[in-house]
Amino acid sequence: MPDWTEHLNTLANQLWRLSPACRITADPGRLKLVAHRGAYIAGINSLAPENTLAAFDRCLQHNIWGIELDVRLTQDGEPVVHHDPACGRLFQRPDLQIANTTFATLRRELPQIPHLQEVIEQYGKQLHLMIELKVSWRDYKPLQPQLTRLLTALEPAEDYHLLSLEPDHLEGFRQLPPAALVDVALTNVSDILRQNQALGHGAVAGSFALIGNATIRRLQLAGKQVGTGQINLPDIMNREAARGVDWLFSDKPLSLKPMS
Repeated sequence: MPDWTEHLNTLANQLWRLSPACRITADPGRLKLVAHRGAYIAGINSLAPENTLAAFDRCLQHNIWGIELDVRLTQDGEPVVHHDPACGRLFQRPDLQIANTTFATLRRELPQIPHLQEVIEQYGKQLHLMIELKVSWRDYKPLQPQLTRLLTALEPAEDYHLLSLEPDHLEGFRQLPPAALVDVALTNVSDILRQNQALGHGAVAGSFALIGNATIRRLQLAGKQVGTGQINLPDIMNREAARGVDWLFSDKPLSLKPMS
């Protein structure tokens, strides 16, 4: 999420603790906790930066249900796991733009950034993969065949979902069951709900503070799944579990795990 949404999310986590549903302890067996970009450690020179194998390893070690990861394509069409268009924020290499850098160069300069194939091979069927597409199949033609090939051994909706902030990014994957396609909202919940209905995608995810109870009920009555985030306090986890959401996304999954 952008910085301003992180601040709003922190405030929402505190304010929504007043909800009576926060006092209902969540059933651990029914929680599907998703580590947003892995169970990463923030900060320069981190031992487990976001979207790295080290961050995903921590999810395995702590029995987290799933991981959210971001996919971009290198200059030569290789899918790599990295959130930003460039590598300045995490690795102090703003000169390395993913789309303008070959995979060989990226691997030589920043070996921490994994290829999607590495993630699938190491964590497929052990962690549920919530794969967010940061680029469009319309602009990057290799995206659809590359992902289709890499995901062949996994079952869509059962082992992985594809996510995007732009619902059209998922339209290149209509060979998958609708249940595997998740439209993600920031503050534009109404617009995402409208597009989700029009396109027939099977799930919606967004801020727990902006997706109301009526919306959850309406989506579930339509046979769709719902994910909410970013849930960073056990009280909010309790509230979301009481509301019956399917997935709980968190930037701080290990702080929730003792309660889950």
